[in-house]
Amino acid sequence: MRDLNAIGRIGIGDRGSVTRLVFSIKELRSRQLLLHLMRQAGLNIHIDGIGNIFGRFESRDRKEPAVLAGSHLDTVIHGGKYDGPVGVIGALEAIRTIRENGISVRAPLEVVCFVGEESSRFGFSTLGSSLVAGELDLEDLTHAVDPQGTKLADVLYSLGISPRNLRLLQRNPKTLKAYLELHIEQGPVLEAKRKRIGLVTSIAAPSRFRIVFKGRADHSGTTPMEMRKDALVAAARLIEFIETVCRKYSSMAKGRVVGTVGAMKIEPGVINAVPGRVELSIDIRSTLAQSKARVARIVKEQARVIARGRGLGVEVLKIREENPVPLDPGLLRLTENICKNKGIDYEIMPSGAGHDAMQMAKITPAAMIFVPSRRGISHNPLEWTDPDDIALGAQVLMETLIRVGNEKF
Repeated sequence: MRDLNAIGRIGIGDRGSVTRLVFSIKELRSRQLLLHLMRQAGLNIHIDGIGNIFGRFESRDRKEPAVLAGSHLDTVIHGGKYDGPVGVIGALEAIRTIRENGISVRAPLEVVCFVGEESSRFGFSTLGSSLVAGELDLEDLTHAVDPQGTKLADVLYSLGISPRNLRLLQRNPKTLKAYLELHIEQGPVLEAKRKRIGLVTSIAAPSRFRIVFKGRADHSGTTPMEMRKDALVAAARLIEFIETVCRKYSSMAKGRVVGTVGAMKIEPGVINAVPGRVELSIDIRSTLAQSKARVARIVKEQARVIARGRGLGVEVLKIREENPVPLDPGLLRLTENICKNKGIDYEIMPSGAGHDAMQMAKITPAAMIFVPSRRGISHNPLEWTDPDDIALGAQVLMETLIRVGNEKF
């Protein structure tokens, strides 16, 4: 908790909110603190070309594939202090405890802190883990732009990171035995069911895209209503449609779908001008790829219908398309047995939020351990998880690291 609170003070703002956007000074400071903690713990440190940090604890057999555990330190704007850091600091604490108590583990253990898990700056999530997994389409970076108009590709260039070299960051799957991630639930299920641990079966994935309505900016006082080409009215109708269609599919038995318009740009964006251009950032998610794809297709077609009906132009810009990811059933059984043996109340459940584990699962067996979120609140200064639950989650993570590190898997 001391280390979690130290990380949480970096980027702290009003009412306890935390903001550490990827590649910001505050996010870089949090990574510097993590490096200090890793050195104190006696770990061998490697930082790859994008900034992912690996702290390695060598064990009996250095030639064995490593067991990785971790998460991320970047946050959303005005977020909480537990989303991400619980997984990084929890993994560090687990490996520290193994080392301090002389517990024998055959396979090397690594704490990993991935860069850019959150999409809140560029609309592009799981950047670091996607590169490690070899899952990044460099063309996707084209439309990754922050609210100030800064392109992700330009930020990488300013840091001396060449997009050409990003493909070289892929980790050889033969060097990995498993990936484990401790995380707050970010939802209300565990608290409502009075379960202290969640064991994750699969991770929902997003379709992310931008819809741009192109009308005409006119004087708000002199342009008659029937002669306007108001892009914002078109956008408003699409926003309402997204809520309607996602509610419809959420009520279906298979594949709950959720949709969010999380950001909007209005031009010229002044009170006395008819909006001539509006850009919506849209996130459609489901644990079933077919349901997600169907809703995304319906939304895009509705945008075209709205635009035609109002005499506007419309453009669809892809940000990223991902498929839901099942996690490893063998690791799920192992973590379930650990909980049973310790008498821990647990819940087997899917994850509605995306995580780095969804990328790592493509190259190695992966598992996630959830701890409860009070009132299900996350991405919010009120985000809170009881320290006893964090400790229990770290304990389950440590037991899993030991078992996976020592057993054939």
